[in-house]
Amino acid sequence: MDNETLHDTTLEHALDVAKANHKEAVRLLEQARASLAAGDIGEDRVRQLESLLQLAEEDLRRVVREQ
Repeated sequence: MDNETLHDTTLEHALDVAKANHKEAVRLLEQARASLAAGDIGEDRVRQLESLLQLAEEDLRRVVREQ
């Protein structure tokens, strides 16, 4: 495997991971918002997950730029 192929494979993997992380962050935030509405968790947890989603979005944008 040459360096270019390895680089492409690494970037493809990074994109797959970034997409999966973003999807999971969205899922967790939606679940947390429902739990907040039900009174099961506090607003601080929702804010933490909003920050997590923001990081996942930034990472996804970064990986897409590197493609």
